Amino acid sequence: MPAPSMLPGGGEQMKLIFQVRDALEGTLRSAGNFSDLSASVLLSQSPDGTLGWLGTVVLVLVLSAAIGLAALHLCERWARARFLRLYDAAPQHRAGKIGYLLSRALSMGLGVAAFALVSVLIALLLVSGHTPSRVSVFTGLEAVLMFLLLRIVFLNVLAPDRPAHRMVAMGDRDAHGLYRWLMGVSFITFAAMGVCNWMAAMGLEASAHKLALIGTVTLSCLLLAVVVVLYRRPLGRLLVGNPHAEASVMGWRRVVALLWLPLVLVYFLAALAISVVRVLLDQPSALGLVAAPVMAALLGSVLYGVLVLLIDRWLLPRLDTETARQKFEADVARASETALGEGEEPSEATQAEATQAQAQAEALDAENARSPYRHLLDHGAAILSIAVAVGFLLMRWGVPLADDRFLVANLFEISLVIFASYMAYHAVAITIDRQIARETGGSNGKPDEDTGEVGGKGETRLATLLPLFRNFLLITIVVIAAMLALSELGVNIAPLFAGAGVVGLAVGFGAQTLIRDIFSGAFFLFDDAFRKGEYIDIGSVKGTVEKISIRSMQLRHHNGPLNTVPFGEIQFVKNFSRDWAVMKLAFRVTYDTDVERMRKLIKKFGQELLEHPDYGPKFLQPVKSQGVTALEDSAMIVRVKFMTRPGDQFELRKVVYAGIRDLCEREGIHFAHREVTVRVSQDPDDPRQFSEEEKKAIGGAALPVIEQQQAAGQASAANNDGR
Repeated sequence: MPAPSMLPGGGEQMKLIFQVRDALEGTLRSAGNFSDLSASVLLSQSPDGTLGWLGTVVLVLVLSAAIGLAALHLCERWARARFLRLYDAAPQHRAGKIGYLLSRALSMGLGVAAFALVSVLIALLLVSGHTPSRVSVFTGLEAVLMFLLLRIVFLNVLAPDRPAHRMVAMGDRDAHGLYRWLMGVSFITFAAMGVCNWMAAMGLEASAHKLALIGTVTLSCLLLAVVVVLYRRPLGRLLVGNPHAEASVMGWRRVVALLWLPLVLVYFLAALAISVVRVLLDQPSALGLVAAPVMAALLGSVLYGVLVLLIDRWLLPRLDTETARQKFEADVARASETALGEGEEPSEATQAEATQAQAQAEALDAENARSPYRHLLDHGAAILSIAVAVGFLLMRWGVPLADDRFLVANLFEISLVIFASYMAYHAVAITIDRQIARETGGSNGKPDEDTGEVGGKGETRLATLLPLFRNFLLITIVVIAAMLALSELGVNIAPLFAGAGVVGLAVGFGAQTLIRDIFSGAFFLFDDAFRKGEYIDIGSVKGTVEKISIRSMQLRHHNGPLNTVPFGEIQFVKNFSRDWAVMKLAFRVTYDTDVERMRKLIKKFGQELLEHPDYGPKFLQPVKSQGVTALEDSAMIVRVKFMTRPGDQFELRKVVYAGIRDLCEREGIHFAHREVTVRVSQDPDDPRQFSEEEKKAIGGAALPVIEQQQAAGQASAANNDGR
């Protein structure tokens, strides 16, 4: 990215082009006598007018570097023997892999520190009195030091010698080859850059120094392009994130897989051109643009590894679920075999194994509970690592991220705000959703599929209120993030708050019904009048509470229709799903039935149901006879009742009906059939008798009375059902 001074109007652009042209011509003129200029500079620094001092410099540089490398090797061996032996040779989890690689990087860093200390001391002892010689040796040692530091990063990111600890999805052959190429390119680049810095320190002419820098940048650009082209397949697999099935990637991954190589090559060309212009014009941030993506990727990878290690070791320590599962299954099988022994009492060892198995099962459950949070933190670590890498890349291009006057700096700060809001949003959603799932137990408030009935127990009060609280928190996070983003863009958000207050006041006056609905719903929820999943009757509508919003709720009728009811329209709430429910069943028996005997039989039948393993726990009160509750023309009405938890009464009703029917059939108790007796009074002395057609007509006149009685019976049965 050009500096701000490189983005002027048309006249200044032409002036800039002429400046670049003149600087390039002057630099190219120095190419013809570059060797003479270099020789003259070196001769000017000689104490005796010859170039013999260069041999001494090379000898001291080689000797000090060799002794420093020996110190590095010894220090690395000591650190590895001390620390790396503590790690598993074949770790199963990423924390073990990253921990080993970071420990090895630290041990190698100690070795590099030992190299720097020893080599500098040797150079100071061997070179004294001649400043150019000392500067030359130190410049060479600086290039070697930078090469060794880069070796630490490449060796631990690619891990060519440690396949078991390698974090990148890459084969051994590709890892070895890419490591050798990158180290070779780094060696050539640092050697050339060291020579450029050395000649500049010796006093080389500015145009010749610019020519050397341009040559170094061009060489590094070509070498990196060669590396990218040669290893385009393994690098492409790293970018698309699927190392085994390139053909199966879809969407943006496929686009990245197709376009990343041309885009990288175009970037290299653009970075080379900008670097040349900045070198010619003596502008800042001229060097390092070509290799900046590589350095940014390495920085992001190292940061991601550190964050993952922090997550797995301190924030959410990973439990060994696979080992816990295997041990748990083995302990259960061992306990089963022990239990098969005749008369064998469980030993203390067996009890300890059972306790250990239970602890491992609990650890497995705890690990499963942590998984959503770990995935969120991993995702956040990846986003943060990418953001840091992009920020490093922008800084290498000279973009002032700390200066609020530039749009890119504001956008970078906005991205950090969005990242924090994103993490908070998903953390709140995961926490509350897990609590809702724990409270509901997977229930959705729908009728039971087996019975087809409604009125079962609803969700807890917390499960009813948590969705509203979750929505409130999520909306608050989004609003705060939007306000902060607008503030970073320079928008004055104070008028927005004032406008929101005015709008709220206008809504309060103009939408009184809406305000009434909101406040009515708040008080209904505060009074715990209903919960999600409960079956309620509000007069005009009844059904299962399926959804609750800020101003209304949705009731699913047991026949299927979904009704949306504003809270302000509710006058009363009849809740069928609280505490307990009573079911009353009526039976029609003949007049010759022994009522007392039937009562005793029903009581005994109720006790048998209480002892049933499936139905007994569902009764709060056993089946009882209420005796004769009504007398009809052709039957006595005997009613029974029982108490259950809400929703269980419909399943138990079928059991009680079937049981009493079998009981009456077994004990000789007869159910009465509905009859209508029509008596026709006729004078026996009257010679005229009713014909059969007249008798049928007289009987048909009683049909409305029969239908009215049947309708009354159906209404009574509906009332007994609790609806």
